[in-house]
Amino acid sequence: MTTGLVYDDIYLEHRIGAHVESHQRLITLMEFLKEKGILEDPHFKLITPRQATIEQIRYVHEDSLIKEVKEISELAEKTGYTQSLDLDTSVSGKTYEASLYSVGGNLQAIDEILNGNIKNGFAAVRPPGHHSNSFKCAGFCIFNNIAVATEYLFREKGIKKVAMIDWDCHAGNGTADIFYNGSENGDLVFFDSHQDGRTLYPGTGFINEIGKDKAKGKIINYPMPPRSADDVILIFFEEIISPILNEFKPEFVLISAGFDTHWTDRLTGMGWTYQAPANYLKKIKSLAQKYANDRILITLEGGYEVDKQAIAIYNCLKVLNDEEDNLIEEKERKSGKEILDYINNKLIPALKDNLSSYWRCF
Repeated sequence: MTTGLVYDDIYLEHRIGAHVESHQRLITLMEFLKEKGILEDPHFKLITPRQATIEQIRYVHEDSLIKEVKEISELAEKTGYTQSLDLDTSVSGKTYEASLYSVGGNLQAIDEILNGNIKNGFAAVRPPGHHSNSFKCAGFCIFNNIAVATEYLFREKGIKKVAMIDWDCHAGNGTADIFYNGSENGDLVFFDSHQDGRTLYPGTGFINEIGKDKAKGKIINYPMPPRSADDVILIFFEEIISPILNEFKPEFVLISAGFDTHWTDRLTGMGWTYQAPANYLKKIKSLAQKYANDRILITLEGGYEVDKQAIAIYNCLKVLNDEEDNLIEEKERKSGKEILDYINNKLIPALKDNLSSYWRCF
């Protein structure tokens, strides 16, 4: 069975000038995938997105936010100038339409997976979504793609248990906000690894932020020190994610994938190589195979060194398509002793202590 790749040129129409979250991110990606033969490979299927309906956007967003995005986008179209939703988040005349297709691309991929047309998928979409909550767009994000996808699985597809994993370098504060009290329609767990919020936007995602009510103990943050390398994320998987997911047994795995964790990224301070996300994905995939019938959908979030991002996404596509030994790799990077001591002797024990009341595995 094939791996799906969601893409359409509509995602290039969210044009916001000299901005790091540029349409060039996807142009470079698609050119690289074409060069590497992915687009002609029968093991990969290009998925044409559809527009999400307004009712589907309302699964997680208030009408006031939807109205604001539409009206500001119309203003940008009328004036011919990019407009702003906040200090970081810009809108063009086509942003509203592209955002509906960004969400809808994820929903189309879910349909393809559940219908058995593809095994798993990667949604190369923009605008990204994980900083937007129910009432506010933020951090380059418009509609929260992974949050709508989660509710779509619950409300329309009969899925009861979803695992969300966010590996963007910035905390997925919008996703956490939306599901901080859980969902009335299903059971979820949200693993959010990111650079420590004391050193990077949005300044949230600390280990004591564990959710409330139905979600208590199911919002799980892993704030990594700056310059943490590939080894630090694998510790999170082995010590926290693996035991919890073996207990939770998800039916579907959704991933918010930011590629701004690379050691060269201009906005962040992490220390990952461009094979690190793929090696992390290998571990996640082993649990998706065990419990979720291999059902994984990755949606693109950040990543601002476009060449490094393209290689990292190519590697993830290879892992999704069971070509785990066919990655493009750079020189291995390892975290320093001080970082590993902090992770192993402070962060992981504190996380387990915070979560022990909610998970039998601790």
